[in-house]
Amino acid sequence: MELLGCCTQKKILVSEKAQEMMMADPTKHKEWSTGRDDDGAQGACGASINAKVLKQEAPFEMSMLMHAAYGENQYPSYFLKWDPKQLDDVIALMEKQIASAKKAREAMIQRKEYIEQYKPLHDWSRDIIDLVSPQIALALKQNSLLSDDPSLTTRLGLQFETDGIYSFDLLSSKACEKIREEIDHYLKYRDAYVASHDGEFPPGSMKNRLQIADIRGLDSLETKLFQAVVQPLAKHIFGRDPVLAGEPPGDVDTPHTFVVGYGPSEAPQHNVTKNALVPHVDDSEVTLNLCLDANFQGGGLVFHGKRDPINTTIAYELPHPNEYVYQHKLGRAVFHLGNHFHEVLPVTRGERHVLIMWLRSW
Repeated sequence: MELLGCCTQKKILVSEKAQEMMMADPTKHKEWSTGRDDDGAQGACGASINAKVLKQEAPFEMSMLMHAAYGENQYPSYFLKWDPKQLDDVIALMEKQIASAKKAREAMIQRKEYIEQYKPLHDWSRDIIDLVSPQIALALKQNSLLSDDPSLTTRLGLQFETDGIYSFDLLSSKACEKIREEIDHYLKYRDAYVASHDGEFPPGSMKNRLQIADIRGLDSLETKLFQAVVQPLAKHIFGRDPVLAGEPPGDVDTPHTFVVGYGPSEAPQHNVTKNALVPHVDDSEVTLNLCLDANFQGGGLVFHGKRDPINTTIAYELPHPNEYVYQHKLGRAVFHLGNHFHEVLPVTRGERHVLIMWLRSW
């Protein structure tokens, strides 16, 4: 196997299956296969959140700022004990962060105007009971998603895939079709904005990843879906599976949702910006991965086992002995812990859109 990304004492290798498909046409997959995009979101080591985790790099600047701010707040003469050069460095960091915050404040106003001017294609104000699968709809009617009834797993058709990974039917095929239509409609709006702003993307938007918060209508769907279904299910499924710091990952309270499109070739007008994605972990306690398409080939979701929460410097080579391949199905969601290494194999035909919901506990 060929090494795609390497971080200190940590090896990340593409699985045999992915490597074979990528090498069949290196020029076709060269830029795609890294999973890297212009936003620095999820990609080759050295350019993502995962790189910081794998290298165990402390956020030095943020640590210094927090340390200084806390010390000055607690002890009036705190800075008098500092070296002048150290204090100058802290002041420079503070000014840098203040400038960044002011810039973000201006962008926030522009972003709000941009989002409010978008006119949704569909009406998303209806109850989500009309969009979810029959099993989820029945559970909502019976208000049983909030219960600790052990039979809920069976009634929802919840399937145990492998350690820390579950799947279930979440949305109807009609709902998935509506979401895809809304995305295509929104992309026309976004592309018109980009064309009229000399190629500049809307404030806060990402070129290769559609944030649901940018799409008026779908943002309300995210909120309702999270509060009524995803949050209680995460607690039900993962509440007894403690991870980092011994806290149950099921106690999530914040979603970050986006849509990613995969295909054999780029199709920006359909949000298809990737062909495959290298092994990585998510910036989440729990991740929900929902399939929005049916007619595609390839694109298997390969899990390689959980990252060691204590000794993260252990070399991690693939294929992992616990490797598990999950095949997406329209409307069906896979639930997994964020610390599971996983990758997406190259899509060889059609388009594979997935709605990803990173769930965090703040």
